[in-house]
Amino acid sequence: MLLVSAVVGLINVAYIKMDVSDNDDTNKFATMPAHIQICNFGSSHGLYGFNYEDFDDRYECFNFGLASQYLSYDYRLLKYYQRHIRKGTIVFLPVSYFSLFGKSEEEGKEFLAKNKRYYKVLSKEFIKEYDVFLDFGVNVCPSLLANPIDVIKTLIGKSSNSREKTWKQNATEVNLKKDAEKACKRHLSTDKLDDTGHRILNQEELTALCDMIKLCREKGAIPILITTPLLDAYLKEVEKDQTFFAEFYSLMNEIAEETGTEYYDYAFDARFVKRYDWFMNSDHLNKEGARQFVDILIKEIVYSKGYY
Repeated sequence: MLLVSAVVGLINVAYIKMDVSDNDDTNKFATMPAHIQICNFGSSHGLYGFNYEDFDDRYECFNFGLASQYLSYDYRLLKYYQRHIRKGTIVFLPVSYFSLFGKSEEEGKEFLAKNKRYYKVLSKEFIKEYDVFLDFGVNVCPSLLANPIDVIKTLIGKSSNSREKTWKQNATEVNLKKDAEKACKRHLSTDKLDDTGHRILNQEELTALCDMIKLCREKGAIPILITTPLLDAYLKEVEKDQTFFAEFYSLMNEIAEETGTEYYDYAFDARFVKRYDWFMNSDHLNKEGARQFVDILIKEIVYSKGYY
């Protein structure tokens, strides 16, 4: 037992020292600017939709987005890192078509696997269904929780940053119709409808969004609601649900009006809907597309409104 424990311990120490991958995109939190001037939250549409590389030399920017991140976790991240948000900080709040509908996050099949990443970046009071043993595994002995193949690849120096590779993909190499069908099923149907087929309004996520706007205002920051660009293949697939657009945009306009918050919808923007070279699939911008998008946001919102 002592020998096994020693071997496991050595593997774990080596794994921690050698693992430089960022497959869950949490490493970035270690280099967060002390005072952020421009930032965004969001799911993968936020993670992949904002590329600040052209403005990093002018402003302190940060991307809080994580794949499949719910608004309720956006809010938890904002509360935990609010000391980095100051008066005048521009906070982009992406709202995707799936953001406000469906069952609670905890009911999802992927919740436990996805929830592990927050043990690296939040204190226990901000983590959903906190588990002290999982905390130990994530932060003290991560090799035991990692995929054995990933551990081996890391130890022999074969691990790679898959996010960067994914972000550079080009949608022209993707079967967009099939991709759009899968994405829309996941975004509009799976765990989003009740037994009668009606869309479920997720009150927790709606409240979280409104609370984020409120907290930004308390900090003197500027919250801006936004929907990121989408390709025509995805939009055409969404149109097959004849009630969705009416429900979503009615709700968004209501939120914007009641909170007094600007809402910018780039989903149908003519500059993007057919730019397949700016997307990595039907609903996610690639690295170049995200660079172009941020350039537009800075010019059309930040500069034209006189925020900076």
